[in-house]
Amino acid sequence: MLETDKEELLIGLLSDTHIPQRTNEIPQVIIDDFKKRNVDYVFHMGDFVSYKVYEALINTFGQKKVIAVLGNMDFDSKLKVTLPEKQEFELFGHKILMLHGMGGPNIIVKRLIKKLDLLNSDYNIVIFGHTHRPVNEIHHDILFLNPGTTTPIDNKFTVISSYGYLRISKNKIEPEIIYL
Repeated sequence: MLETDKEELLIGLLSDTHIPQRTNEIPQVIIDDFKKRNVDYVFHMGDFVSYKVYEALINTFGQKKVIAVLGNMDFDSKLKVTLPEKQEFELFGHKILMLHGMGGPNIIVKRLIKKLDLLNSDYNIVIFGHTHRPVNEIHHDILFLNPGTTTPIDNKFTVISSYGYLRISKNKIEPEIIYL
């Protein structure tokens, strides 16, 4: 599925863009940063809301470079027929699970571990969204990574805008969260 002809990949991470509910587009500073750093892939963990956002990412980075999953707010029929609820793949020997997430923002990692029986899995990395809160934590030797949301609302759940990166190779897993 993903081409790994390089010795290392840089993946741009987005989630919960909620367009047009909260804004008209992904902040240009993020797109420019992805281009400047020459990302190999863009992962989006759902809640695009509009298919046009997915389409804009494809037009900017290319069909093969945009990997995405369906979020709980992705009611757009084009998104529903295009995107899976989860993606599972391996990069440089690291097994990755990518999904949107479920439930409230508190204890989401514990919830994912329990509901997905992750302690009995061979995943090394779980990339998710849903909570609008960035996460970069290791639990039970699994990296849990959530880039947060690019379009925050000022309430008890979200007060900052964020996105992320994952630099990965055979011997390296380097997550990074960027706050705007």
